[in-house]
Amino acid sequence: MRRRDFIKGTAAAGASTLIPVGTLSALLASCAKASAGKGWDFDAVHDRSGTWSIKYGRATDGEIPMWIADMDMKTDPFVAEALRMRLDRDVLGYTSIPAEFYDVIHAWQKRYHGFDLDREWIGYAPGVITGINQAYLTFTEPGDKVIIQPPVYDHFRLYIERMGRVAVDNPLIFKDGGYQMDFDGLEKLFDDKTKILLLCNPQNPCGILWDRETLATLAEICDRHGVMVISDEIHGDLALYGKKHTPFCSVSETAKRVGVMFAGPTKAFNLAGLSGTAYSIIPDKEKRDKYNGTLRNSKLDEPSIMTLVAQIAAYREDTAWLESLKRYIENNIAIVERFFSDHDLGIVPIRPQASFLVWLDCRALGLSQTELMDLFRKKAKIIPSNGTSYGPGGEGFVRLNIGCPAPVLNEALNRLLSAF
Repeated sequence: MRRRDFIKGTAAAGASTLIPVGTLSALLASCAKASAGKGWDFDAVHDRSGTWSIKYGRATDGEIPMWIADMDMKTDPFVAEALRMRLDRDVLGYTSIPAEFYDVIHAWQKRYHGFDLDREWIGYAPGVITGINQAYLTFTEPGDKVIIQPPVYDHFRLYIERMGRVAVDNPLIFKDGGYQMDFDGLEKLFDDKTKILLLCNPQNPCGILWDRETLATLAEICDRHGVMVISDEIHGDLALYGKKHTPFCSVSETAKRVGVMFAGPTKAFNLAGLSGTAYSIIPDKEKRDKYNGTLRNSKLDEPSIMTLVAQIAAYREDTAWLESLKRYIENNIAIVERFFSDHDLGIVPIRPQASFLVWLDCRALGLSQTELMDLFRKKAKIIPSNGTSYGPGGEGFVRLNIGCPAPVLNEALNRLLSAF
């Protein structure tokens, strides 16, 4: 195994710094050789105690944590091997962004999502939420309004408020077991303080893959009112059941003009601990230059070595591990659906079109939200996410992270049955 094919020493900015600037083909060849034959076992249960895990740090007294959105499976062995190979070089000095970073994202968007974007639209982002927060600093002032569409990822509201902006709700419409955007309600919310609509695409916690027509309509409405759309697409690589994720900026010229996208491999490849492993896509040059300038001024445009290595390795041409993972998630969803079909507990799972999060409709139980959470945590010893944390429309719901080995999922469901 020639690890030097992956990492080459090169002089940059007048100093000798070891960075992964070898050709992409060399990187892929070296890592593929090292990880070949290792395979993967998604049924394996891994002990995460003592690893500073946020997910398991909240669990006590034998509880099964099924809340925060990270998975319990090992990451792609290709990615893990790439990280090990870089660490074998021992020197972890200041690092610049190699061309491969932009190349793999450009190729990935075209190959995996059908988005043939210009390479210059791509930029580094210091995490998706961190990147969005920097967009608030770039494009808004304290007191400006940001529209969100609950039930939606709880950190949307949290950081809008922490940044001194005002979150304005345009709740989704729940109809026939699914969700749709309320465009009539949206039209009534705009005023001269409304600067941004924050889109979750796919929608977390509901797992919605927004279709092209919906996204295009949203772009037209926001453009008419002079409002920017910032799209969080972190779950886009986990589209299920043969469906395709539609990047917001790909749907129309209007979407390119008003849109700013943030994405990355952290959810799909279980790299949440490498929180800076993310990127932006900003087609409009004026917005792009302004945003990237904010990052430079805050010194947030310098990714770590390991985030670069992980991102380059994740977005290679071979997607066998990711496709196998998605089939496993689909099987876990089937386990959940079969369980609630076989046992009439008054809980209805809403099938996600993307990601490993299942939105459970528990309203038929007639419990208060406190009683509902007590049922799961105190009686069943399961920790789900509280539906009310996702805003209006979350009452009577919980979000269940099923990104875990099937034996763990079955144990959790059996505990829930015993609690009833």
